[in-house]
Amino acid sequence: KAYDEKNVQFIGINSNKQEKLEEILAYSKKQGFEFPVLKDPENKIADYFGARRTPEVFLLDAKRVLRYAGAIDNSPKEPTKHYLKDALDLVIAGKDIPKPSKKTRVIGCTIKRVRKTGVNDRTP
Repeated sequence: KAYDEKNVQFIGINSNKQEKLEEILAYSKKQGFEFPVLKDPENKIADYFGARRTPEVFLLDAKRVLRYAGAIDNSPKEPTKHYLKDALDLVIAGKDIPKPSKKTRVIGCTIKRVRKTGVNDRTP
C-alpha cells in the first residue's frame, strides 16, 4: 500500500510444481495479497531469473533492468533490515543501489521444480 501512488507494480510468481492454483489462491487471500499471483508451471520464469528459493524477489526498474535480487528482509518474524524496501526507495528516487546491497542471501524453502529431461534441477 505504501507504493500505490509511486507507480510500483508487484507480481507474485509461484514456481513450485506441487502447488495447485486453488491452493495458491487460498494462500494469497489468507495473507491479504493485493497483487496478482501467477503460476509458473514449467519453471520458465524461475529459470530465467535463476530463482532458487521462496520467497525470493527480483526488482526491475521501469526499463525492466534488474536492480535488486534477494530477500525481502532479514527475518520473517521481526525484521531489522528491509532489503526490498530500501532498494525500492532508491530506485524510485532515481539513485543507484550500492553494490553490496544489490543482492542479498535468500533463506527459505527451495523451489520444487518440474523435472526436465537431461537437466540437473537440484538446488544446492
